[in-house]
Amino acid sequence: MVEKYVVILGAGRGSRMESRDPNHSKVAYPILGKPLINYVIDACKAIKPKEIYTVVGYGGKHTEECVKDHSKVVWQKEILGTGHALKQVKELADKEGDVIVVGGDTPLLTSATLNKVYHKHHKNGNVLTICTSVLENPTGYGRILRERGSYRLLEIREDKDCNEEEAEINEVNAGIYIINNKLLQEYLPKLSTNNAKHEYYLSELVKLFREQGLPVEAYVLEDAQDIFCVSDRTQLAYAAKVIRKRVNKQLMLSGVSIEDPDTAYISPEAVVGRDTVIMPNTTLLGKCKVGEGCYIGPNTTLIDVKVGNDAHVKLCYLEKMTVKDGEHVGPYFTNRK
Repeated sequence: MVEKYVVILGAGRGSRMESRDPNHSKVAYPILGKPLINYVIDACKAIKPKEIYTVVGYGGKHTEECVKDHSKVVWQKEILGTGHALKQVKELADKEGDVIVVGGDTPLLTSATLNKVYHKHHKNGNVLTICTSVLENPTGYGRILRERGSYRLLEIREDKDCNEEEAEINEVNAGIYIINNKLLQEYLPKLSTNNAKHEYYLSELVKLFREQGLPVEAYVLEDAQDIFCVSDRTQLAYAAKVIRKRVNKQLMLSGVSIEDPDTAYISPEAVVGRDTVIMPNTTLLGKCKVGEGCYIGPNTTLIDVKVGNDAHVKLCYLEKMTVKDGEHVGPYFTNRK
């Protein structure tokens, strides 16, 4: 079996979040009470890698606190590009297997997508597989350059390096790579800074590998949502809405009634039993555990609360407490200090 190693790139500045704290980590912003980078970690953990490494830089202390229980932390002291970030993961130098590289600001990424790409990578005998997507507005993304006629992958041109014609290309680099680690370590020192930002781009590997006749392929993602990148707070809100819908759908398919899914804010770490009814304007954050046959809400917030079976909780704000089987709590009760 080929070993898998994951590298999550989480060192970016995140200046478009416009935080009053210039050192606030972008990937530490919460979605339903959970840091957005932890959604990426969850997707990666599901494909069972031997190790996960998270590269941190700007706001690194925030990011480290989010990921340290789930990932090894590697510091990128100077932010000199994605290729430079991979160079900092010294532990990979002598590893055998594949390295999977993903962005820490893509909380909508799914393990199903990673598994599909990984399967194709090995089925086709590639040494490098990149993910691409077709976007209506490709601004900010690297463009995929293909050979006219044959559609053969040639290289990736970063956004700031595109000429006018290349800028019109709407197939873009999704920022997900699967790379044979032996070749990755061999070619990382060959990356150049001959580009507009004078950075070491991991995407340059496509051209370097292709010039050596090595098997490189692009996997076009079926759903562009997978690579949705959070760079500002409007994008954070959009990602939160998508995740909220995913969580609510899964709960309803498992036997939970949600009267108004548009007003139910439920953490993916919450557990809710069958035949429980979630009423409008209800929020369950943290590791809430709600039993079967309960009524929760309306206008209720629970944070890290355990609720037994057949309990009723309405018009309440509760934190870190237990509601017993059959107990009724509310209305207008809070244990908030």
